[in-house]
Amino acid sequence: MTSSKATAQTTLALTPLDRVIDRHFPRLSNPERHDEAARRRSFTEAAIALAKHYASLRQQARDAESSRKRYEAIALAVQQLRFAMEGLSQSELSKLEAEQSAAHQAYVGALDEYQTCNLGTCHEQSDEPFGPRPAGRILERQDLRWLEQGAKRLCAPRRRGRPENVAERWAARQFVVLCHKHGWTPVRVAHSGSETQQADPQPSDAVICLAAILVAGGEHEVRAKSTALSALKPLRDKYPHLEWPEDSFDHPYLAPEPNEYTVSLKELTADHHHGIGQLPDFTPTNE
Repeated sequence: MTSSKATAQTTLALTPLDRVIDRHFPRLSNPERHDEAARRRSFTEAAIALAKHYASLRQQARDAESSRKRYEAIALAVQQLRFAMEGLSQSELSKLEAEQSAAHQAYVGALDEYQTCNLGTCHEQSDEPFGPRPAGRILERQDLRWLEQGAKRLCAPRRRGRPENVAERWAARQFVVLCHKHGWTPVRVAHSGSETQQADPQPSDAVICLAAILVAGGEHEVRAKSTALSALKPLRDKYPHLEWPEDSFDHPYLAPEPNEYTVSLKELTADHHHGIGQLPDFTPTNE
């Protein structure tokens, strides 16, 4: 019993990526040793590249969420500032403007001659008065309102429910194409039986390999298998896939044309390949 548990844990380990692929990548029935090694090596290199691209997409998503939170904080802070300033009486507003001017004069007075000259030049070049904008003018021109509204436009609230796994869905689609191109067809999400009828299927080799790619790209190992399974299941249905040839952007005056594929877990079929193909024979025939 202990031995079987240890074997299962070893089989389902998700790191390092190259060893996971070595354990779970399918072997051909009658392969040439050299061809099998080259096929496995090519798949591993492509999987490592996919993991790096997935990690980049995850970082972009994290950066976007961090920016959203900062803009959200700015919108709230500016709104509170605007409400507070709009609540000031005229005498309070005048006192605030006087202290604004005094604070600025104190700041300028502490600068040396060179720094003062630079500050004056900056104001002159920007066509701004030498000094802070008075609080009353800020309210009059509604500067805070537009700053608040601008920040709100940049922090659109997230949709309710779980966040969309855009990077994971993209990685799963790329992974399925990668499998088909390396002879791993069909791509299964469960080991045996009817995949659609199993309530809790055991993850297949493909699910484990994709999970290992996600882990290499930064996903937590505890969530990786369920995330991979959820990303692969919808791909039973066909979806379009475009690929640009490697040399398609080497000629800037030519518009690159992609190769078009229809993909599912079952198969990959080519709809259109880049290139003009075989031209008809226009040589006149003797009558």
